[in-house]
Amino acid sequence: MRHHSSRGIFAIAFGLLAVATTAQAGNESWVSATGTNTGTCPITAPCRTFQFAHDQTNNNGAINVLTSGNYGPLTISKPISIVADGVEAVINSGANGAGIIVQAGANAIVSLRGLSIDLRGTANTGINFVSGAALHVQNCVIRRSVDGIRFVPASGTSELYVADSVVAGANNYGIEVSPTGSGGATAVLERVRVEKASSIGIAFFSNNTTGSITATVRDSVAAGSGGNSGISAFGGGGGTTNVMIDRSASVNNSTGIGAGGAGTTVRIGDSTVSGNAVGLGIGSGGVIASYGTNKVNGNTVDGVTPTPVAMK
Repeated sequence: MRHHSSRGIFAIAFGLLAVATTAQAGNESWVSATGTNTGTCPITAPCRTFQFAHDQTNNNGAINVLTSGNYGPLTISKPISIVADGVEAVINSGANGAGIIVQAGANAIVSLRGLSIDLRGTANTGINFVSGAALHVQNCVIRRSVDGIRFVPASGTSELYVADSVVAGANNYGIEVSPTGSGGATAVLERVRVEKASSIGIAFFSNNTTGSITATVRDSVAAGSGGNSGISAFGGGGGTTNVMIDRSASVNNSTGIGAGGAGTTVRIGDSTVSGNAVGLGIGSGGVIASYGTNKVNGNTVDGVTPTPVAMK
């Protein structure tokens, strides 16, 4: 009997320890417009802000949005997901220069879904990625920021995935992939609309790193960037910049598609470049290559003749 009682006491103690550990930080946290920043943010007692919920959530956990509301700026320092389905999860102010800052560990994957980031013309970036393994942005809207998405890892090769999202009215770059130091980047932008960026709609810069960029832009639109290019790539930092543009459109910009700097190649296929002051523009060392399936016409000046590349 003593043996069974000891085992039962041990089981109860272990269960209490598990409950205490779960209470400290859960894998599922919840926020609501009527929540309060206390406790551990369970669905029965949601918290009020993303930042508080983030701090209660374990690595690889998720923050779920229960009701429409404004959930404030956020700094992400761990692998985590934020999910807003069927509700409007708003961030309309920044902290430390951004609505969301991702400054996580080298293996951290961060996923953001269903967010509306409207920074109202203030001096803040929508999403500023500084470090981490990967950033996934899906079904999000980013408006009236300095840069919509700023992706600037300083080491390793980080991954950016943006799908089914809109970036509008950026005061500088709509989406900027610009690693520094020895950092590199791989990026996939699919079904993305970038509208009315003051400078460049979608920018890939490797001139500030010894690393390389490999990117694909597919089924996407860059429009209305009057100050510079709809889509532009620029290298010269020591690595290479390779961008594939497939089934996409760059329209009504100062330059439709641009490439410049040593080691920079932009390949285009099944895409439209129209309504721009200059259709295709090349700077020193840059290459624009075409599969011969594009429509580059209706620009004030259609620009350079791209290098032909065979389809295999």
